[in-house]
Amino acid sequence: MMLCINMKSLRKIPKGVIALCVGFTISPGFLTKLDIFYIDDMVWFLLLFPCFIFSYYLGFAGGLFAALIVNIYHLFWLLYEKYLQVAELVNQELSLHLGVAIVTFLCSISVGLLSEKLTEKQLQLQSLNRKLKKLALYDSLTGLPNRHYFMEKLSASLQGEQSVSLMFIDLDGFKQVNDRYGHEQGDHLLKEVAHQLKRFRNGFTFVSRLGGDEFIVMLLGTDKEEASEIAANISSGLQLNVNDLLISASIGIAFKNQGDTPSSLLKSADTAMYKVKSSGKNAVGGGSY
Repeated sequence: MMLCINMKSLRKIPKGVIALCVGFTISPGFLTKLDIFYIDDMVWFLLLFPCFIFSYYLGFAGGLFAALIVNIYHLFWLLYEKYLQVAELVNQELSLHLGVAIVTFLCSISVGLLSEKLTEKQLQLQSLNRKLKKLALYDSLTGLPNRHYFMEKLSASLQGEQSVSLMFIDLDGFKQVNDRYGHEQGDHLLKEVAHQLKRFRNGFTFVSRLGGDEFIVMLLGTDKEEASEIAANISSGLQLNVNDLLISASIGIAFKNQGDTPSSLLKSADTAMYKVKSSGKNAVGGGSY
């Protein structure tokens, strides 16, 4: 538990609220002179306001800090009344002031601890929400965005003015890896493919795993020549060996046209990829090819 108050932490409290805290702190000493309807007794409980505020915003340390400040001020007025004003403080008044001091400390500590516990729970919920979001939007095996996330991204991209290019990637020989060496080796291969694809990711590229051994790369703001060059580089980078098996990739390219929907553009890239598969695999097809 950090008992540290600095200017950075104080900035968490709105300036207007700090001004109110200052007002509620200094006012009791002057209001005690009104001596009407017991206001001179009860007015010191206004010191609870800054204690609550600092406890709420800054936790235990803030509440303790506020309690110390207001009680130092409170003590100053007691000494002022007793020695400078030579006022007689009866036992009842001393009991009241002692009670005020105890109540402000207890309230500050309890509210501060409660605030810190609520903050801790809030951070845990935020962490849980981030994990749930990752599970909902990312593939658990490769860490790449999943199909749902990709379709959202593609839908938003098609509404913009930039060009959109899709590369539908399917691995050649993946089934043989699973059949011969088991699914664990197949999973390792998928992770390696994801790693290779991430190397091509930049501010204009979105890489996703659609499922199985199918991956998608989306390029924004690139022309057909640039997209085809990137596809050729990806194809070259996906020449992988799994023991005695050579794994390659069949890549189909599709480019955004007027009236395209996410489903239609993805279908075009998928169709281009299957044409590559049927004509020999390990190549790039569609688009300007």
